[in-house]
Amino acid sequence: MKKVLLISIIVIAFLGGIAGSIYMMSRTQKNAEVEEKNEVQIADKVTDECTDEYEELENNKTTEANSEEEKISPNAVITFEKFYRDCEHTIRKYEKIPNSLVNAKKQDVQDKYKDWNLKEFTKEKVVLFKEVDGDCNEHYMLRDVDGKINIYRLDESGNEELINETDIATDYLTKTDKINMENGLIVYGKESLNKLLEDFE
Repeated sequence: MKKVLLISIIVIAFLGGIAGSIYMMSRTQKNAEVEEKNEVQIADKVTDECTDEYEELENNKTTEANSEEEKISPNAVITFEKFYRDCEHTIRKYEKIPNSLVNAKKQDVQDKYKDWNLKEFTKEKVVLFKEVDGDCNEHYMLRDVDGKINIYRLDESGNEELINETDIATDYLTKTDKINMENGLIVYGKESLNKLLEDFE
């Protein structure tokens, strides 16, 4: 009788041990699945395109890409604009971009031309501006002399100095242009002067 009771206790203990092991294994597996699911949800939350974090990340990428694109092309033109306070004229000078500024960024240009204001910056065009005291010294007078256009430079007092006797005939100009030439046509800036002469040719 004692022998049977002892065997029964051993069998029950053995079966109880197996059942306990199976229960513990299933709990461990469930916990692992729950943790894995939480990790997936966290990962989904971080990369979800609707989150603020994702939008901020994308904006930063766009900003970095744009800043990388803002480099000066080898074919770019740099324009220097000077505003003269005395005569209130703006004179522009155009130059091909120097080799030292090819592929330069906005900050590089600002560092190189510290006494100029950067008015415009693109791959193809850089515009620098500054105000200066004095007269631009680019005031011209066009006059009809013996059927040809003569060019005079005007000083600050309005005195005329002949600088060019052109071969441009005034016979083919409009009536208004002829009258202006007789009275003296004032032009400001070499750029405007050259454009006008091209129109008259």
